[in-house]
Amino acid sequence: MNQKNRAGDAASGSASKDVTRRKVYYVAGFDPRGAGYYHRLYREESVKQATHHESASISVGQRTRLNPLVSGWNVDSQWGEHAVETTYQFLHWDDLVRRHWQGSVPLLILAALRDYAYYVRCGALGRLKKTFRGPFFSALYPMAYLALLIMLAIAFGAGLGVLLGAAGLGSEWALASGIAAGAALSTGGTVLANRLAVFWLLRTYCFVQAWGVKEPVDVMERVEALAEWISRDHQESPSDEVLLVGHSVGSILAVSIAARLTALLSDEQRSRVTLVTLGQCIPLLSLMPSAKSFHRDLGRLADERTMRWLDMNARADSLCFSQANPLDVSGIRGSGRPTAQVVRPFKMFDKRTYARMKLNRQRMHFQYLMASALPNEYDYFRMTAGPSRIKPF
Repeated sequence: MNQKNRAGDAASGSASKDVTRRKVYYVAGFDPRGAGYYHRLYREESVKQATHHESASISVGQRTRLNPLVSGWNVDSQWGEHAVETTYQFLHWDDLVRRHWQGSVPLLILAALRDYAYYVRCGALGRLKKTFRGPFFSALYPMAYLALLIMLAIAFGAGLGVLLGAAGLGSEWALASGIAAGAALSTGGTVLANRLAVFWLLRTYCFVQAWGVKEPVDVMERVEALAEWISRDHQESPSDEVLLVGHSVGSILAVSIAARLTALLSDEQRSRVTLVTLGQCIPLLSLMPSAKSFHRDLGRLADERTMRWLDMNARADSLCFSQANPLDVSGIRGSGRPTAQVVRPFKMFDKRTYARMKLNRQRMHFQYLMASALPNEYDYFRMTAGPSRIKPF
């Protein structure tokens, strides 16, 4: 067996071919981009990943709207002589993200100051500092960037004004030049902040903090509606395997959806379902004592023994909780769930490419949904379109 086939078999946990029909229900993170972006990402990256498998092909169909809350596309794959049909469904909450998305940067910064103060008061930030260094520094990163930018803009503008005044320029012109220079530096820093996902992170932390203080009615109504959709869809057209995939903040919604499925599906139906959390940041919410409803959802999944839960995270991803059992962290111990799986991006790329990737937190955080340059045991596309049921590798 060559390297390509070994990597493919490892990714599925087995060389057996026990899936011909699969359904994937995908929940994106706190991202205003909708199904169009994720359909294009899946189509382009699946083509790249298929090159790592001999005698394999993956064809992604057109995107259609299945109902007001769900978009989908068919993924037809061939693994030698074994054909697999996957229905990939994008569960919409991007419209709600846009509703909660603070567009004004000054208002966003004011909200962040208030929300970070709450994280400190409730003890969540202190817990992060003691236990989760990566997420802790990632939480501080946006505020530290903005504080540094403000200080640099003030220092640069004031310094230039003093130099110009000393050079004989009139005080009014020197002051105006200094202010203009500081404003230009601030503008450039803001553009760079957008590229570095500074404001995206701030909006994410503010949203989760607000959820912890008061459960968002619109989001919870969406969770109920999506759980009902999955239940009906699963019962009307059963598949060999069902994956409920939550990425980033989407893992929080996926947990709540899965908790409701424990009551909506029979034991036999739940035995075909696997909850997959990728790059999860569940403790951002569960560490807040006020998030009582979400704690109950976690408790229901802790007691669930039929539906599987696979938690896949990379230590290099500083935006996720890679070394933390989300139930243990939340005070729910002894359940033996979820099954943890370490993803290793450093084995997916050559050293130079990987070094560049590490400089971009957002890019690393999305690697779970993207192709690897080298064959690897983690393979999102074999997992969601391959011939075997998902298993730890």
